[in-house]
Amino acid sequence: MMALTKIFPLVLLLLITTTTAADKLDVHNAWARETPPGTRVMAAYLTLKNPSAKGYTLTGLSSPDFKRIEMHRTEQHDGMSKMLSVPQVTLSSKGNAVFQPGGMHLMLISPKKRLRAGDNITLTLFFSDEHSTKSSLEISLPVKKATANTRHTLHNEQHDSHSRQH
Repeated sequence: MMALTKIFPLVLLLLITTTTAADKLDVHNAWARETPPGTRVMAAYLTLKNPSAKGYTLTGLSSPDFKRIEMHRTEQHDGMSKMLSVPQVTLSSKGNAVFQPGGMHLMLISPKKRLRAGDNITLTLFFSDEHSTKSSLEISLPVKKATANTRHTLHNEQHDSHSRQH
């Protein structure tokens, strides 16, 4: 009984400090692009908005549907597109972060099953606030059919090439 009374305050403290960002951050326009069968990497996009007075840093992501998820940004150098890893993304107070085609985006690596248009992907986003308090936000985003007029067929091919290098 004595051990339980010593553990309870620690558990309570953990519950207090492991808050959820869900009530503080807004997610808009979240979606992932459908890819052909056998593709080992998908791209996902979303907009994170921080309406709060506190800043947050997106430190990582996970999903039960993928081996791993990475944040990347696309840059143009000498007429060539280059993807660079983004270790974390800062959301200042009242700020936002946009993950969009041709810019910052999520790489969903090694899907555990084929995901088609109409399917949903569960992502968990991990954050740290200005005081190093950890939090997470679980979202669901739809898989959408790629359209012929998008310029991102090359984008997926670059991701496939990138994943073969790892």
